[in-house]
Amino acid sequence: MIEDGVVHLDRIAMSEIRNITPRDIPAVANMFWGMFKTEKTSVPQSLVDYLSKLYLNPSRGDSDIISQVHIRSDGVLNGFIGSIPLRMSLDGSLVRAAICGPLMVEDHAADPLAGARLLRAFLAGPQDVSLSETANETSRIMWSKLRGTVLPTYSLEWVRVFRPAAFAIELAAGRFHGMRLLAPLAVPLDALGFKLASRSHPESAPGSEVNGFTDSDIDCDALVGIIPSLVERFGLRPAWEASDLRDILDGATPKSTYGPMHCRVVRARHGAPIGAYLYHGSPGRIARVLQILAMKEREGAVLDCLLDHARALGAVAIRARTQPYLLQAMMVRQGLFFQRSSTVVHSRDARVLSAFSDGNAFFNGLAGEAWNRLNGDDFN
Repeated sequence: MIEDGVVHLDRIAMSEIRNITPRDIPAVANMFWGMFKTEKTSVPQSLVDYLSKLYLNPSRGDSDIISQVHIRSDGVLNGFIGSIPLRMSLDGSLVRAAICGPLMVEDHAADPLAGARLLRAFLAGPQDVSLSETANETSRIMWSKLRGTVLPTYSLEWVRVFRPAAFAIELAAGRFHGMRLLAPLAVPLDALGFKLASRSHPESAPGSEVNGFTDSDIDCDALVGIIPSLVERFGLRPAWEASDLRDILDGATPKSTYGPMHCRVVRARHGAPIGAYLYHGSPGRIARVLQILAMKEREGAVLDCLLDHARALGAVAIRARTQPYLLQAMMVRQGLFFQRSSTVVHSRDARVLSAFSDGNAFFNGLAGEAWNRLNGDDFN
């Protein structure tokens, strides 16, 4: 701790890292709400309940893969690292994964080593592989120092803009809510821009691959039935039970900040599913993709169906996280790439690391952290 500008290492040494317990959840909820929510309101009970379900669910397998808390020398909880188990299959062998959730430390200056100690405790767990898709720059550096590997082709965000003027207003509204009042002004500007672009560069739009394919809404049970076949192409992939997938899809549905969820299946002429996509979005907003699934050589068709649906919905743009197998299809569809957070992996198993470096691992989205309500829901 720090008193009069002096770091008291003896008090830091008396701090403790231990497994989370039910009595810790309210303090973790308070910490999360204070750090990640800009509106300083009281912590909703729905967040407390959800954190209990997410991190203390007794029905979840691999109960020894558990979240950790940091306790100061005076007994106050001031740090947390989330951990969610995920069973994966590597060429038929079971691989136990731990997905790293929020890494939080209050009053970091008083105990500057707390975050690193929490991450070290997480990585020292019983899992075969540790993963995160939301590592910020500070976390990325800590992972790297602890022999984690950054995965660039899993770490990019891809944005395809449909209405540039409306998109600019929506971006500004992320910081200044009143900007959405200007949205009607963007309609004629975007219409004029589209007209001029069509005249100047009629050949600039890439050829769509949707001909011969149809997409339609799909319910949760039907989606659970087809997802396993759509991830079979990967050597390292989730070994989901049907109940696991239902829980994930149920948890992914309520993201009030992003809008309602749209689940669609893409089928070939003969009716067989060749892909699916899930995204949250509403008219006038930026659609947020949760997952794109596609058979080999059908990535472009699925992506075009997604773009057509989001455009018809009235979204101003669409944003998706990359996976290696989607990069080529994304690159030729006039999108923009940027990096906001890193996907990182830590494992002593060379086969696991090779699967990720070769792009032969399915991760991000439903197999990561993005599906849960801590990302995109306001819990109201």
